[in-house]
This record gives sequence, C-alpha cells and structure tokens, in this order.
Amino acid sequence: MSLLGTIEEQTIFGFTGRINILHRSTGQFLGLVLIAEGEIVDCSYSGLKTDKALYQALFDDMEHTPLKFIAEPEVVLDSQRKIHLSFEDFKANSQHLYRKHRESKSLKPPLNLKLILSGDFISRGDEVSKEEFTVMSVLTEYSRVADIYSNSDLYDFEVTQALVSLRKKGAIKVVKNKN
Repeated sequence: MSLLGTIEEQTIFGFTGRINILHRSTGQFLGLVLIAEGEIVDCSYSGLKTDKALYQALFDDMEHTPLKFIAEPEVVLDSQRKIHLSFEDFKANSQHLYRKHRESKSLKPPLNLKLILSGDFISRGDEVSKEEFTVMSVLTEYSRVADIYSNSDLYDFEVTQALVSLRKKGAIKVVKNKN
C-alpha cells in the first residue's frame, strides 16, 4: 500500500501511533509519520523533519522508491506534536506540492556544483524573494548545491526555483571544481 493510502486508512479510524517508513528490500528504518487521534502531528524521513519530511517521503513513494509502511499503536505526547494536519489538508497540499516538485525536477542543478554569491549583486541591493533570501543565507555557509538542498528548510522545488532565479539575476556564480 502507498504512503497516502496508509495514512488515509489510519486517519479515518482516528489512529494514534506511528507509521514506520522502511526500505522495502532491506527493512532499513528511514523515518516515521506520527499520528494522534487521526491527525498527522509529526514526521521525520531521510534526515528531514516535519512537513518537509512528510512530503519528501510521499514524493519518494510516488516516484517508486521501494518503501513499505508499518503502523504501530503508540502513545503520542503533546510535546511530540509539531504540526497539525488533517488527511484532507495533507491530500490537497500533496497534489499542489507534487505538481511543483515534478515541474522543477528538470531544472535542478547537479548536486556537486559549488556556488558563491556575487558581491556585485549584493552591493546593488536588488530585491529578492523570501525563498531567494533563504537560499542566499544558506549559501553563506555552504557552497555545494547538495548542501544547500539539505540545509535549507525550503522544499526542494523552492530551492531549485530560487537557485534558477538567483542565477538569472546574476546573484550567484558557479565555481569551477578541481575534481
């Protein structure tokens, strides 16, 4: 069964507990979705947390990553409740976010590229969006594209769109690798 189907099944019955996300072949634990009284309240997956983790797990499942899901009843404490998401909202958000995810996949730069901010762009003081600013902030600490994706709180498609936009504006430059 898919992640979407598993979550739907558990939320319909007001389930409280966790849905473990495992690699189908190896059984390796990859993450979990925490549900309290039929509401999604937290998620961790592949090093990600909360909403970003939830939707990344869904995207991976939809793109045929070999995943399996096991529901386990469990007490969920108030301190574990990081998000509050009904299944209906999750499903609606999923459709919108997955469309954006698919549209941006072909624009995603190679993960081994190294980037730097352009001093000229910074001194000009051009306007930037919230997402562009977030990517620029992460870029001050990490230069590899892979690190920008993994250290940003944005969804991957938002990082991709911001990188493309910043490149068009001349705000970032690609540094030649010596590999």
